[in-house]
Amino acid sequence: MRRRLQCVVLSMSLFLSGCLGQNRLDELTLVLTLGVDITKNGELDIYSAVPVFRKEAKKKTEILHVKASSFREGRDRFDDEANGLVETGKVQNIVISKKVLMKKGLFDLLDVIFRDPKSALKADLVMANETIEQVMNVNVQDKPLLSVYLRELIRSGHTSEASVYTTARKAYDQFYEKGITPYLTEIKMGENKLKIAGTALINKRGYYVDSLDALESIQLLILQRDTKHPIFMTVQMKDESFKGKDEESKNISYSIDYTDYKYQTSVKNGQFQFDLHFKYQIVLTEILVKANPLKDKTRLEQAIALEMKKKMEAVVAKLQKHQLDPIGLGKYARAFAYDQWKEVEDDWGKAFSKAKVNIYPEVKIISIGSLKR
Repeated sequence: MRRRLQCVVLSMSLFLSGCLGQNRLDELTLVLTLGVDITKNGELDIYSAVPVFRKEAKKKTEILHVKASSFREGRDRFDDEANGLVETGKVQNIVISKKVLMKKGLFDLLDVIFRDPKSALKADLVMANETIEQVMNVNVQDKPLLSVYLRELIRSGHTSEASVYTTARKAYDQFYEKGITPYLTEIKMGENKLKIAGTALINKRGYYVDSLDALESIQLLILQRDTKHPIFMTVQMKDESFKGKDEESKNISYSIDYTDYKYQTSVKNGQFQFDLHFKYQIVLTEILVKANPLKDKTRLEQAIALEMKKKMEAVVAKLQKHQLDPIGLGKYARAFAYDQWKEVEDDWGKAFSKAKVNIYPEVKIISIGSLKR
């Protein structure tokens, strides 16, 4: 009896196993990348990259293009352009031109993404220096699908510390978190391919303000404590006591294998003060100065620490100039100086611009390579 009942239940489960309402891939317009630009008259220029599943198709990706007054309207107009049912819940990348972020802002533009439960909040957010038309028509014949190519470029850029990494969901959190200002990966064209340009800095209203290049982005990621070791860096020794092996270069390259962080927050005379301590363990990978890494180890450690300090201070000064805090030091202010934080939380960018940020890097060389000197 039990065996008969099991057979009945199994038969019923086979009939009820998700066959209703199914969609064939070749009947869908599966949007994987969205691009947003702006026309001269202020309309949105919206592009979408759609993979083509038909065997007879010569191109792997189809580009759809519409113009609309809002992102939501543009998404609806794709139905008129597409050959099948438009599905936007699997979007992997949202690429926004710099012009849009300067004129329209980020958060009003993405309002439909945040509100629509079917939207892909895990989509990577990117700012493009070029027109979206150029980005969408980049030559990817020897590369995977455009959407996959973009996603791999963005994530590898973050892994190699060339840029930050922001998703739609993360941007939403940054917008409503008072102790941080938003930031996006920035890309550009180079020799008919896309490259990581650095980091786009966004203010609390969602507008583009300035950029950090790839080298400055490394410093920002270190300050954010968002790095994966090893971190490869090169510094040019400004210390005149170090002479270059040739007339053109006084570089020392190294990898940071470990970093110990200690952030201290205080308020003195009504001014926030952040003391940021870094202890680095590094491996020397190239030495183009006349120095013995064994005999001159302490002097090298101090010189490298000084160059690190200068680079981070330059990034902090740039951020304070624009009243931006992508580091998130406002969260430390709230945690350790709550009463003073409450007085400035609605305009933290201004308070941060007046804060004193002290940077204290310490360097310890743990390896000089296989050479004895």
